[in-house]
Amino acid sequence: MRVVKSLFIGFSAAALLTACTAGGDNPGTEYAPNMYHSVAYEPYSQIVDEDAGRWLTSIEYPDGHAEFFNSNKFNPHRMTMREPAPNTVSRNKQGWLPYRFGKDSLAYAAASIKNPLDSSAAVIAGGKLLYEMYCDHCHGAKGAGDGKVADKYAGVANLNSDALKNISEGHIFHVITHGKGLMWAHGSQINPEDRWKIAKYVKTLQK
Repeated sequence: MRVVKSLFIGFSAAALLTACTAGGDNPGTEYAPNMYHSVAYEPYSQIVDEDAGRWLTSIEYPDGHAEFFNSNKFNPHRMTMREPAPNTVSRNKQGWLPYRFGKDSLAYAAASIKNPLDSSAAVIAGGKLLYEMYCDHCHGAKGAGDGKVADKYAGVANLNSDALKNISEGHIFHVITHGKGLMWAHGSQINPEDRWKIAKYVKTLQK
């Protein structure tokens, strides 16, 4: 009897372990599946079937839909994100308009745009941290064009040279945004506020 009982327990344990095996479209048995399968809201591509993902979890949402349903019933075309009003222009959290000067507008941008940030110690300190993150490896800690990258690629700008020491903060912002010469554009990596902070800090290096 003891042998039969042991065999029964062994086969039951094996069956349970087998049920956890994933393969093909079967993800296997999962603990807390909501933690594995996050459903992102897609602004222009919606899942409109309210039963989609019903197999995944037994959780009942307040309005009765299943796990994958991600449409907004109240917006046009069931979109999660509403289209902006006609002729509106998006602004960032500071209320700034998008930077629209093209790469070939350096001279105009340098003379006309002003840094919206003050010269407080906090702004300068933030600019220093960002400079060390994005600029130091090429331009060097003091802006002398002697960073580690400059050892491999000649022509990195010396920010303290006579040709550059009097450039405006608008000039620096524009070059960070669009790049110039060997320097590639960094507008997609550094947000506008951080670009202005770097410009503030570079001017302290040039003093």
